[in-house]
Amino acid sequence: MEQFAFIIALLLIGIALQKAPAPVDFAKSLNFFVIYVSLPATVLIQIPKIHFDVSALGLILVPWLLLPIVIAMVLLMTRNHPPHVRAALLLVLPLGNTSFVGIPIVHTLLGEEAIPYVLMYDQFGSFLILSLYGAAVVARYETGSFHKRLIMKKLLFFPPFIFLIFALVFGEMPSIVQPYLKILSSTLIPLALISVGYSMTFGGEIDYRLFTQSLVVKLVIMPFIAFGILFALGTDPLALKVAVLESGMPSMITAGALAIAAGFAPQLSAALVGYGIVVSLITLPMITYLMEKLL
Repeated sequence: MEQFAFIIALLLIGIALQKAPAPVDFAKSLNFFVIYVSLPATVLIQIPKIHFDVSALGLILVPWLLLPIVIAMVLLMTRNHPPHVRAALLLVLPLGNTSFVGIPIVHTLLGEEAIPYVLMYDQFGSFLILSLYGAAVVARYETGSFHKRLIMKKLLFFPPFIFLIFALVFGEMPSIVQPYLKILSSTLIPLALISVGYSMTFGGEIDYRLFTQSLVVKLVIMPFIAFGILFALGTDPLALKVAVLESGMPSMITAGALAIAAGFAPQLSAALVGYGIVVSLITLPMITYLMEKLL
């Protein structure tokens, strides 16, 4: 309970800093450090702990199996809405905040041993989907073109992905560097959550019916579909719990930023990111409780 309170406190600190005379691009600076230092250090520590088996495979497949299901739901939900609204939901609903929000929340709800699975879901699921599918959505609804070479370049030179491959190839790091990696890794949760809080946006004129439907899909329907898929596959309980929680994370801030920058229903996109984080602080513990009862 204390850890969960700490998560809320860090988010509130970030929100409070919105009123402070913060440097220009304060959140981007925090994100830069997290992406280039904190997250790679965490990857080097945690990824070698993963034992690749059917459970790990199912964990990686879930976000990709959910993607066409969510796309179909969005197409149905937005059949009477303009294209820019459809484009916004195609970005922010399939993609969850599986690292900045996912890591600290899963750590709190399931413990340290769950983090390697979180990283697998995030890097081979959320990150790849953002890089490939997210770019395709923006190209389809904004530019009308699709730059495959640029997408692959961004993927191959993304620092956490590079260190992920390094950790998979070389395994556990030498003991002499482990303490220093742990120090760098410990910065991930506080910096990520303060950045999330600082970036949260509320208010604006939105279609509240569509907004509510979208939140239900993102925070309730997606994790229950994930549970059904993995339960049917007989997935290891810990991997199953991680995948279900990760699939029920609020919308990815980066996906929301892409939607806003492209002019895809900016107020709706911002509301789904901001309010989604708040609501997920209720739904994720409830989902964890239900899984404990069912497994």
